[in-house]
Amino acid sequence: MAKILGLYVHIPFCRQKCFYCDFFSLKYDTVLADAYIDALIQDALRFKDKKIHSIYIGGGTPSVLSLGQICKFLQALVEIFNFSEVSEFTFELNPESTSKEKLHILRNFGVTRLSLGLQSVEDKTLTFLGRMHDFNSFCEIYNVIREEEFNNINIDLIYGFPFQTIKKFEMVLKRVLLFNSEHLSIYPLSVEKGTSFYKDGIVTNDDIQRDIYDKTVEILEKNGYIHYEISNWSKKDKESLHNSNYWCNFEYIGIGAGASGYLGRRRYKNIENIKKYIELSLSLQNERYGDDNSTLLEIESEYINDELYKIERIMLGLRLLNKGVDSNCFNNHKHRSVLLKCLKNGTLELDNGRIKLSKESVFIFNQIVSKFMR
Repeated sequence: MAKILGLYVHIPFCRQKCFYCDFFSLKYDTVLADAYIDALIQDALRFKDKKIHSIYIGGGTPSVLSLGQICKFLQALVEIFNFSEVSEFTFELNPESTSKEKLHILRNFGVTRLSLGLQSVEDKTLTFLGRMHDFNSFCEIYNVIREEEFNNINIDLIYGFPFQTIKKFEMVLKRVLLFNSEHLSIYPLSVEKGTSFYKDGIVTNDDIQRDIYDKTVEILEKNGYIHYEISNWSKKDKESLHNSNYWCNFEYIGIGAGASGYLGRRRYKNIENIKKYIELSLSLQNERYGDDNSTLLEIESEYINDELYKIERIMLGLRLLNKGVDSNCFNNHKHRSVLLKCLKNGTLELDNGRIKLSKESVFIFNQIVSKFMR
């Protein structure tokens, strides 16, 4: 397998947890965050001198950290890893916790790409989602980001709320297009167990979400955005390299509580408990690692055998709408049989030796790939 290494760092702190969010995160606390940064550094030392090609700092809300905390952990990453071949460095931000000073720090440490959480241009909807910013504050910080000469920005949006219509989301898109961002990540609202929305009985409508999705594809295509992944659009040559590497099934290191990684055909996930993560990280100073770098921090670990590897290549690769999957990947009887049926019913297409999702089938992606897992 190609040794294109990504690095994902999970910062599990937020000012307030959004009502729809099921990612591992908790309310920011300065003392706890200080201890967590120390734990992150100890976790990272397991991979000292690894050559990294892409970096993604996500969460949570990484921008909620203080200036000093951001400096400390970014400086440590620079010293621990080999960043000589990094071609993309992404940092996630929320408007309410971003400042000009923090942007200066990110620029100085080589961050090349920012992912900014907007979710909606309507203040009423932002309140419904539990967001802590309004649209005006987003506009203000976006202007500051441009003034700081960041030229690769992603904007996150959510669609398909119970009260949302196609026309309302068209208005949202038209206002977002005025920012002329290089990248857009647009996701349907999903109500997951354990979230405030789930407890409140919020329900979405699949048919409306499908209609909104189709309209989104149409509008963004007319405005010069390339639909390169199911939920992601970009200007030419501005695709997310780090996330594309996930979908190509390349290797990546995950550090932090709740982070996942994939190395040497082994997938792992770290413990989703901040205090336990901090406590266990102290033991890493005296821990000896095998070839797989497994550790007490992990709560899940799975070796990906050849059969599962082929399934994952299909599942992940089909998300890349322009590239798809090499037809040679469908080389066992079961996968070939499913493929032939999908080609016949038009859900998949053969294009110059690559198998791709048809445009009409993108919204039923999960139903299609599940057939290869049975």
